[in-house]
Amino acid sequence: MYYQSRDTNYTNRFIGQVRRFIEEYSLFTPDEDVVIAVSGGIDSMVLLFVLHELRNYGYSNKVRVIHINHGTRSGQIEEAKLVEQFSLSLNYECVIEEFKNLNPHKNFEYRARLKRYEALYDLAQKNEKILLAHHIDDSFEWTMLQSLRSSSIEGLIGIPVVNDRVIRPFMSVTKAQIEKFATCYDLPYIEDPTNESMKYERNYIRHQVIPAFEKRYNKYLKHYVYRHNEIARRLGVHLLHRSSSHFKTYRSEDSVLIFGKDLSNDYSGIEQLVIEAVKHLHPNGRGALALQAQKIRQALEDHKLGPLNLVKNIKAYIDYNAILITAQQEPSLRLQFRDYKTFSYDEFHSYLYEWIDREGSYLDFPFIVVVKSSPFKKRNIVVSFNVSAVEELRSRGAEYYPALKLLREWSKKRNRHKVLRLNFLTDI
Repeated sequence: MYYQSRDTNYTNRFIGQVRRFIEEYSLFTPDEDVVIAVSGGIDSMVLLFVLHELRNYGYSNKVRVIHINHGTRSGQIEEAKLVEQFSLSLNYECVIEEFKNLNPHKNFEYRARLKRYEALYDLAQKNEKILLAHHIDDSFEWTMLQSLRSSSIEGLIGIPVVNDRVIRPFMSVTKAQIEKFATCYDLPYIEDPTNESMKYERNYIRHQVIPAFEKRYNKYLKHYVYRHNEIARRLGVHLLHRSSSHFKTYRSEDSVLIFGKDLSNDYSGIEQLVIEAVKHLHPNGRGALALQAQKIRQALEDHKLGPLNLVKNIKAYIDYNAILITAQQEPSLRLQFRDYKTFSYDEFHSYLYEWIDREGSYLDFPFIVVVKSSPFKKRNIVVSFNVSAVEELRSRGAEYYPALKLLREWSKKRNRHKVLRLNFLTDI
């Protein structure tokens, strides 16, 4: 059967979002064997379809489907038939496992979950990753339940994206996004009627507690995702971001410089440093600082410059591995030509970090370095601030670099042996 989207812009964005999440977290490779647990509900049916559509992006995974019939109600037979038919329509093998003698009343959810995982591991081949369709809303509900019935801090992390061979590619999307995607394609699914039963704690949280506050706090899931990632990072269990940070913070009364102390592209912990910087400059302010911090991190990763407006009159000027957060007007430099001085890479590296550590000298950062007869490929480098000084340098035909970009270019193996004659541009 051929499925056509009513809104290709949305469905392509959705698939792209999931694909980027898979690739960013290295959840599985485009040719790795996977097995998907499909219940017949909307979440797992959409996940199966998305895996099928990833073929348009170079994915050629061998996909198998496992459906588990709990054997506790008559409607589960129809669910099994639907999953099998849908799988076959996408040319995927479907294995149906039926449980026997599973008591639907005695601690059912807990025991059913254990049996499902046991069955998935038994049925999955050793080379197959096991994909489940849990999403952000599921993780939020689980975290809320854990916070009410457990004192363990690990419960605050939420449902893990990766747990041994179990992978959850939808931990980058919400239930509302999944529902809209299913509607765009008219995908078939069957809702489990037990999802409405208030005897289960999860359903009580989903249908009674969350609707009571989501209209008033409509960004709660975005804040949850940020907090979830930050707690995981601080506990040292985040898939990408460590509990420590390569960045160091320098403060004055009206400016804060967040500066990368090495040349890596690891932005671990940068969001928390940004939040602390804004609070330092605007201690009585309120606002969605976590979302602003994420915006700055994304700008760093995408090599965007800003400035970005934060709270009050505070702006963030961004350059390679450096962020200046300030309530001042855009910093400007005067041209202060000194005598050229000869540096090796190691000498420049040491000089640079001695400079940045000198009290009071960092607010003109990233200072500009003029290179005499540069051996590097000449580039028209755009900067976030010091714009007027750079324009004057251009008019003079000078070869200039922001200090950190020069250090990065110089650090390459083919360039490390080179000796440069440098002149520094500062406002002192």
